[in-house]
Amino acid sequence: MSFEDGARDGPVPPARLAVIAGQVEGLLSDETWRLSDGELEALIEGVCRLVGRVAAARGRLLVEAQDRGFALRQGAVDTAAWLRDRLALASREARRQITLARDVHEVCRATGAALAAGELTVEHAVVICEAMRSLPAGVTPEQRGEAELALLAFAHTFDPYQLVKLAARQREALTMVDTSPGGDDPHADSQTGEHNNPGSGRTGNAGAGNAGGDGDSADTNNRERPSPDPADIRRLTLTDTPAGTTLLSGELDAEGAAMLRTALDSLAAPHPAVDGTSDSRSPARRRADALIDLISRALGAAALPESGGVRPHLTVTIPWKTLLAADTIPATTSWGLPLPRAALARLSCDAEISRILLDPAGVPLDVGRSTRTVPAHLRRALAIRDQGCVFPGCDRPPSWCEAHHAIHWRDGGPTALHNLLLLCATHHRRVHHDGWDIIFTDDHRPALIPPHRIDPLRRPRRNPYSQPPPHLRNTA
Repeated sequence: MSFEDGARDGPVPPARLAVIAGQVEGLLSDETWRLSDGELEALIEGVCRLVGRVAAARGRLLVEAQDRGFALRQGAVDTAAWLRDRLALASREARRQITLARDVHEVCRATGAALAAGELTVEHAVVICEAMRSLPAGVTPEQRGEAELALLAFAHTFDPYQLVKLAARQREALTMVDTSPGGDDPHADSQTGEHNNPGSGRTGNAGAGNAGGDGDSADTNNRERPSPDPADIRRLTLTDTPAGTTLLSGELDAEGAAMLRTALDSLAAPHPAVDGTSDSRSPARRRADALIDLISRALGAAALPESGGVRPHLTVTIPWKTLLAADTIPATTSWGLPLPRAALARLSCDAEISRILLDPAGVPLDVGRSTRTVPAHLRRALAIRDQGCVFPGCDRPPSWCEAHHAIHWRDGGPTALHNLLLLCATHHRRVHHDGWDIIFTDDHRPALIPPHRIDPLRRPRRNPYSQPPPHLRNTA
């Protein structure tokens, strides 16, 4: 919105804002190609520093607005709500601006001064303020001041992501400092958290049984207070998007994060192709695939507790015509999100299908028997024949694999050994999406034919790991 628009929609901005706006207009109208490298460097750095100074000025105004109850007089619930409505901000961003304004004004004044001087980015300031708010309650004002100054010094060298780690280490170091009354350096005692009773001249449990009760009193005073559970910080939020995807956001304590990273580490490793081509997936994509792989194994192994008397499993509602690829109504998950056709085709390769008849209003009229597309006896036979994923070069065992129809059952492909093969989740997706074809050779074993872009001759390939060598198979 320009200032001219603002004049129509609200009060005219003060003259000092008009001056700033004029300077910005000058920068926008300049022919930047005429600038020398030195001028370009100075302007880029100056404008970036100006962002922090503007944020500091905005913070002072927001604090003043909060203190005088401005938003309430404007009919808003609070200042964050007024910001959101006035500037069409996301709720999270509005709250972030209010929190930062209050923090640098009241809690982290050194950070506020650095921000106002253009010596700090907004992102660094947010990290430092959050770090100060997370410090243990027993930390002294002097220690808090030293911690803030240390993080400000680090902010000149480290980016916000690295600064977060430094802040976490700093908090842990301060958490380990004993701030109890009479708290000498805990490392000076033989047992951390135990100190001499200044009035008794005794240490530990000596004299605990005295009739005067001094020992009990000392023991009570020295007894450790319950410490907060680090796991209380854990949270996970799943937010559906109009694109049919789901955003994950959350927070884990150090132990939980370490466990998650350990579980995902091996699953998220790059998997080069058979021809040596490097894994084209980004690290973020590999971690997401690893998380799904981990979940698939837990569900497939029935390792999760029952919910409502039923083992957890993925439930997809599919109109019959959609299942036969004869309709445009999408299949939906039990959480209400539409499922892409390509994913539906892959999932229905090895799924339990339940027939449920609905009336025109969507109310169930009849529930038929469940039928398993790949029964247990066929699954065992597949495991014996294929020995794992049959994709060339893959070493995933049968327990990590899904049964795949070479000719999809909705296209008339039978659920029989000569039309089934085992594929891990990653290669199951590749077969469905990348144009690989499947044939069964004279020995009734599957072979995969790569797409033309991989092999113009489209020569069948087999996985050497999925069957024993001939000389071993023929020995009895």
